[in-house]
Amino acid sequence: HEKAKFEDRLPAARRFAQENSINEFFPGDGSRYGIITQGGTYSVVLRALRRLGMADAFGNTEVPILCLNLVYPLIPEEIETFITHKDQILVVEEGNPNFIESQIAEIAQRGKIECVIHGKDLLPMAGEYVSNVVREGVASFLTEVLPDGQQSVAGLAEAAIENEKVVAQSYIVEPMPPRPPSFCTGCPERPIMAALKLLMKERGKFHISMDIGCNLFGSLPPFNVGNTVMGYGLSLASSGAVGPNLDQPNVAIMGDGGFWHNGLTTGVINARWNEYDSVLIILDNGYAAATGQHLLPSSGITPKGLSSLVTIENALRGVGVKWIKYVDSYSLQDAKNVIADALDARDQGLRVVISNNECMLARQRRERPAKAEALNTGKTVIQEIFGVDEEVCTGDHSCMRLNGCPSLTLKESSDPFKETPVAHVNDGCVACGHCGEVAHAAQLCPSFYKAEAIRNPGVLRTIFSKINRSLLTAVGA
Repeated sequence: HEKAKFEDRLPAARRFAQENSINEFFPGDGSRYGIITQGGTYSVVLRALRRLGMADAFGNTEVPILCLNLVYPLIPEEIETFITHKDQILVVEEGNPNFIESQIAEIAQRGKIECVIHGKDLLPMAGEYVSNVVREGVASFLTEVLPDGQQSVAGLAEAAIENEKVVAQSYIVEPMPPRPPSFCTGCPERPIMAALKLLMKERGKFHISMDIGCNLFGSLPPFNVGNTVMGYGLSLASSGAVGPNLDQPNVAIMGDGGFWHNGLTTGVINARWNEYDSVLIILDNGYAAATGQHLLPSSGITPKGLSSLVTIENALRGVGVKWIKYVDSYSLQDAKNVIADALDARDQGLRVVISNNECMLARQRRERPAKAEALNTGKTVIQEIFGVDEEVCTGDHSCMRLNGCPSLTLKESSDPFKETPVAHVNDGCVACGHCGEVAHAAQLCPSFYKAEAIRNPGVLRTIFSKINRSLLTAVGA
């Protein structure tokens, strides 16, 4: 098999990539320098070049770029063609070790191509290659290869950016609070974290093993409910090593993607075999959402469009799990009660709570075009709107400490007697209703309200609306 891999399969993969132009070449101005980047970091490189004055908003760049959409196997012929007649290149490769940079250097050496290969000498060896990190590395490279150096377009642009940073920082008297990543607006996993936080407030803290995926955001503010994470689908398995030492049920959270990837075999079967006192919360949103809504066995449909009858519940019952309950995560009080029941049922083996609400991003991508089409055809469209009555809001911001929704923010109060900003729901709201549920479950101020915006209301709705407004005006409301 290994011989076939190197003699047949890898050459076939290279031929396919070449014949179908998987990797992309952007010639730029034909300079004697260039950048080789992974497909995933291409847009970050382009953003860096634009800020340095070497590219425009449409992707046109002066710097030659080879974008490796296929990083394994590399295609030596394409690498050689790109670096031949170039004095220096920069390899933008996120991750460590620098496999791609090393292979490109080997290709250059074997082909006796005189070209200086830069990479981790100008960019960080580890860490995430965000925009500023890549820009600084690209700027260092360009100031080295451009004739004018620091006085080149890129050098002057980088100096201006650094000066702007210094000026901006001078306005910040105290360190800015960190802004941790969080769930998307309307994410169905957020209410589960709020329910766990409320339970901890009532019962005291208990250890929760988190999993790779969106649920891991629950370990960060404002929830802070996760304690450990080991790997994709390993939360339940790892909790088995923690719970028995803490006199508590093994509490684990994982998504449906983690369940199918590893959780069923290493977690569920292990808990059943060893009779662990475990609680597993499965966040079933229909997809491997964190990687872009990839289909799963329980998504109900296969990648080929065929219907699928595989369910998480059937898989659980197939290995002997009996305690299985579903929750609507947006019903915060119900979710909290069911999780509490699972924690208390300590003599019933593995207890599984399944929250099965669709990923909000996927839902919005489906519903928004449908609503737009309905509006264009003149149909009535009703959109729920949530908001905060600033006259009622006390400005203590407890709702935010239990919510964390990006659409729940602050604004200055129009009441001159209120010194603190009041809560405010911005236009990013998708009307999941979690903010109101939190206020109710935590017995906070009743400042949240729900309204309906009706577009293309029709004749009868318009008449009734006018009558209602007239009556309200008459009674002075």
